[in-house]
Order: sequence, then C-alpha cells, then structure tokens
Amino acid sequence: MTKAHDHDHDHGAAHVAFKLAFEELEGVDELSARVFRAFLNALRLHRQLMIAALSELDTHPGQAICLRFLSANDGITQRDLADALHLARPTVSRMLQAMEKAGAIERRSDEHDQRLTHVYLTARGREVEAAFRTVSAGVINETIGSLPERDRRELERLLGAFADSASRAIAARRPASDSASAQAADESGPASRATGGRA
Repeated sequence: MTKAHDHDHDHGAAHVAFKLAFEELEGVDELSARVFRAFLNALRLHRQLMIAALSELDTHPGQAICLRFLSANDGITQRDLADALHLARPTVSRMLQAMEKAGAIERRSDEHDQRLTHVYLTARGREVEAAFRTVSAGVINETIGSLPERDRRELERLLGAFADSASRAIAARRPASDSASAQAADESGPASRATGGRA
C-alpha cells in the first residue's frame, strides 16, 4: 500500500469508529444523534476547506483568526488576546512566536508594566489579514452562498437556536460568581469582552 492509501484507510477507519461511538450513546434519541453527527461532519469539512484555502497564504485557521482579531484590536495584550480567543496562554504564545518569525506581528513590552506584552500587526500582517478576508469570502460563497435563500434563512434560525441552547447549558454549569461576571461582561458591551474587561 502507498502512504496515501494508508492515510485514506486510517482516516476512513477513524471516521467509522467515530460514528459507532455516537451510535452507542445511551439516552440520546436517534434523530438527535444524526443531527449531531451531521453538525460535527460539517465542522470537520469546513475546517478542511479552510486549511486548503489558506494553504496558499502559508497560514492556518488559528493564525488567520488571530490576525482578524488583531486588525480590530491592535496593541491588545498577549494575555487578553488569549482570553478573547478562548485559548490557553502557552498556545497563543507559541502561535505568536511563529507569526512574529513570519513578520506578521510584533510584540512590545508595556512601558509601565514589564509583565505585560502588547501585540501589533505589521504591514505584512495586514496584507495577510486582507488576503484572509478574500479567502473567507470565497469559501462562504462556495458553501453557504450556494444554498437557496430559503435554506440560508432556515439555517440561520436553526444555528441561532442551537447557539442559544449551548449558551444556556454553559450558564447552567457556571458557578454563581462566574455567571455574575459573565452577565456583567455582556452588559458592558463587545469592546469590554474583547479585552477581558481590562483597559
């Protein structure tokens, strides 16, 4: 067997095992299980498509999303960036190191607090971010944009309902103190959430 064939075989086997695992879940009706599998499959294929589309830019979705966020929040601290992206700080640190090496961003120590590091887009970073927006538009037009308008409106409604259910489930699992903090952040607006509530 060739390596490519081995890879395809392994991928197929993993996919079958993945489906079987969900079929064996107890307490979940078959329709809900099928919808969940379809949702996960859509996420998997979307990620594969984005990786393929971004390969021409020599970047990956995580870095592209980071560049997109920095374009609207240039100079944010590395700590707040990690919080805003919901990623572990060591993960963001490694990603920023790679982006800095590629010339997309630069990091500067805070003038008043050396413990803080601010992240800035470079001219190269802004070029890549603009190219990412073009790639994203193409992907959206190829996928969601190819659906009939009626289906897009229904998909928007269903995803909104799913997001509401997920938000309620998250809130139910939060300690009371965390829920109060989250509510305060929501009431303070997007700008505050983007920087973790810190100036």
